[in-house]
Amino acid sequence: MRIPLHSKPIVIGLLFFFFIPGIIYPNTKVDSLLIVTRDENQTIQNRLSAYADLVFHYESSDPEKAIQLGKEGLKLAVPDSLNEDLAMLYVNIAFVYYSSQEYEAAIPVFMQAAELFNKTGKVKEEGVQYRNIGVIHRKLGNYHKSIKFQLMSLEKFDEIGDLKGQINVYMNIGNIYLFQKHPELAFPYYEKAYKLALTQSDSVLIADAVNSVANGYDHLGKKDSALYYYLLAIDDYGKYKKWIKKAKSEHNVALIYKEKKDYKNAEKMLVSSLAVFNQAPSVMDIEKATVQMSLARVYEATGRQDLAIQNYKKALAVFRNRGAKTEEKQTLGFLSALLAKQGLYKEAYNSQSDYVMVKDSIQNSEITAEILDLTKKYESEKKQKEILELQNKNVKAARVKWFIISISIGIISILVIIFILYHQKRSKETEQFKIRLQQSAREMDILRHNIANCNSQHLLPYDFTLSREDVNIYLKETLSERELDVFMLLLEGKTNKAIANELFVSVNTVKFHLQNIYVKLDVDNRTDAILSVSNNNENEFTEEQVLA
Repeated sequence: MRIPLHSKPIVIGLLFFFFIPGIIYPNTKVDSLLIVTRDENQTIQNRLSAYADLVFHYESSDPEKAIQLGKEGLKLAVPDSLNEDLAMLYVNIAFVYYSSQEYEAAIPVFMQAAELFNKTGKVKEEGVQYRNIGVIHRKLGNYHKSIKFQLMSLEKFDEIGDLKGQINVYMNIGNIYLFQKHPELAFPYYEKAYKLALTQSDSVLIADAVNSVANGYDHLGKKDSALYYYLLAIDDYGKYKKWIKKAKSEHNVALIYKEKKDYKNAEKMLVSSLAVFNQAPSVMDIEKATVQMSLARVYEATGRQDLAIQNYKKALAVFRNRGAKTEEKQTLGFLSALLAKQGLYKEAYNSQSDYVMVKDSIQNSEITAEILDLTKKYESEKKQKEILELQNKNVKAARVKWFIISISIGIISILVIIFILYHQKRSKETEQFKIRLQQSAREMDILRHNIANCNSQHLLPYDFTLSREDVNIYLKETLSERELDVFMLLLEGKTNKAIANELFVSVNTVKFHLQNIYVKLDVDNRTDAILSVSNNNENEFTEEQVLA
């Protein structure tokens, strides 16, 4: 697993690379790794691991090659089971971008690693990547985003109870507030980190927390308290051979001693700090030059002007070479003033001229930076406005869509209700029809039974002779001609449909005439209608006629 992205651990990592790269990755080892990456007979895991190691190896010596190899590795068809290995490749690529100060490029790569760790359930590793992203945003001046990602990291560490992770996040949040010149907001986080660190067995972590508390007191102007904690941290760093961290704290202590005019102790701390940075890789030249400038100030204050000038010039050469304009301007200011005091007016004039040029260059750069910043803010606001307008349009479109959907649902609901009601009505009508059909069937059974068993009480043969004129004789209310047509056919035992076919009318018309007939006969159905005529006419027929 890569080290979390903190400036101090990174420095140690860089030292590690610059001093003993040949021990860890001899050329034969690198060649072997390259062969593995190209060998398609190797497993995907082996090739992926080889790519990650190569990116790690070339991070400092050849960043471009490291990125090239990393992108080549990302083209492998990696199964989900190797997401953790793939995440490690992303982490190594992200550190290459970070080391090259390509911070904007590093962020999405760290984010991709975090997402892969999330998929594999590696909560701690996911939290580390969020913390790294937070550190980068702090370097970019995106303090709000930096806090956001540190809190995301804190949530992950809290989820698994990782107190060490929480301590580092608290220190990072303190640093963010310190960079915003709010030491009063930073100190509570440093203090919380310190109290938690005391519960751990990690002595270096405790020393880091102690150093952060000292830093907080220093920026709050409480120099005595800061000095006390700095010295504690320095003692622990020396005990555990954390030389770079020790050197940085010694520089901070020296500045406090210098402010107190305790030049002897200030010089002692600066000389000790400079001895470490003289052994450090070139990437730490600016740190070393800053210590040299502080040492020059002490020499100047104690009357050792030659040593002061010598150290100013050494620091100036580094700042110029590294393009550190602000530090270059400051050093030129101190140097030109000292040269003038020493009567070296020509050198003083040249230094002052350089000072003015650098100052103007910085001002122009600052103006350009301000313009770029304003332009960026304008573009950002413009983009935000466009996003807001798009969101409003989307909201309106969603409302219209919802309105249409609601209307459609309403219409569909009404149609469903109508269909249900219609279906219920049809079912009811069908049921009633079945009942009528059953009733008719029963009536027909009764009629057939009576015909088959005709006697003196109920004489109803199909072929008894009864003229149209005879029918009305037995009725209280006479039937019309059409009703007689229907009734005569009814007496023959014909169905409604048969009567309709014979009279060339519809079945409904037949039903209509039958209803009128039933009313005039004072009956409810066709059987009773036939029987009413039969009863009235039974005395007119003899048994022989019926049987004939």
